[in-house]
Amino acid sequence: MSLEFGVFQGASVGPRPWNGREARRIRQDIEVGIAADRAGFDTFWAPEHHCLEEYSHNSSSHLSCLAVGIQTQRIRVVTGIFNLCPPINHPIRVAEQIAMIDILTNGRVELGTGRGSGSTEVNTFGVAADETRAMWEEAIRAIPKMWTQDLFSWQGKYFSVPERCVLPKPVQRPHPPLWVTASNPGTVTLAGRMGIGAAMFNFADPELSRPLVEAYKNAVRQAEPVGEFVYDKIMTIAPTMCLEDGEEARALYSVAAGAVAAHFSVYFDTIPAFGERLAKEPRPIAQTRLRELIRELASSGAATNPFANESLAPDYLRQNGICVGTPAEVTATLRRFEAVGFDQVVLVPVVGFDTPHDKSLESVRLLGEKVLPAFRGRSSNRQNPKRPTI
Repeated sequence: MSLEFGVFQGASVGPRPWNGREARRIRQDIEVGIAADRAGFDTFWAPEHHCLEEYSHNSSSHLSCLAVGIQTQRIRVVTGIFNLCPPINHPIRVAEQIAMIDILTNGRVELGTGRGSGSTEVNTFGVAADETRAMWEEAIRAIPKMWTQDLFSWQGKYFSVPERCVLPKPVQRPHPPLWVTASNPGTVTLAGRMGIGAAMFNFADPELSRPLVEAYKNAVRQAEPVGEFVYDKIMTIAPTMCLEDGEEARALYSVAAGAVAAHFSVYFDTIPAFGERLAKEPRPIAQTRLRELIRELASSGAATNPFANESLAPDYLRQNGICVGTPAEVTATLRRFEAVGFDQVVLVPVVGFDTPHDKSLESVRLLGEKVLPAFRGRSSNRQNPKRPTI
């Protein structure tokens, strides 16, 4: 099986005044997904975030997937993520909505799941961060049953359902594939044991991810799937800007790459280093205080950039999995992900707040014309995972 490729759109809006900027950015994300379909990408991923102002204004991953799916014919659409904590998204509603999208896209949706990026999101709904893993695990075990059973009922710790026929049913049989966002080794291994895909972020040298890929592959071989089949896929996300002029691509990336550093360092407090920095802040943190923390970090220079940004030299970017430069340079970087054993690389064609939309579209087009073909049809040791039928 050859390496697969996707695009991820995050709806980063940036500082006020938003005016028409918010709506424009969300609509442009959909345009990138449609362009990715034309360019031959395999998947479109969209996030679900809540109250992460400036960083991401997309509150409805599944609606973004629907918007792309009904305007395309081939590309698969993946919720990245649909939060499964019942107070945030009741599992019955998740099953219903994904089934509707599956019908309307003729079997092209995949359910990417998770439990939120940090306390800012989940506290919004009265959920404590230390409860989210158990909530997610209960829901992920129940949802496939809603799709495959005629009559479904559930008496759990976090939600209960009387005997019901959950409708509609998806057109993929037995049901759409499942993923979980994995930000630590334990979740990567758990995903493998559950027989679902693992979605990771790549922030450094791809080679550092090799132990995680191997842990997933070892676990998935012994999977006891929560659904009706094992979906053996592990993917990673990496920033991209692919242009014929490599210097232009690197210049655009340099402007954008640090823009979200302070937001990332505050909002993603489930990452241990960030959590320690904010440990003394009482939860829930008010939005006013979040704004102060972001300003303080941005001005102090102590914010952690999610992507390596110490240099714009092509060798440095390639070493750290930053897919920025000419088509040849981006191809060389992607070879490193391929060598580690990832099944899919999902590229982020808009980094930060102000990447010109025309350049993002040009980058997607060039990737389709000059990069993706280099990986199509290549023999590898990857197994072709079972995919549902229609």
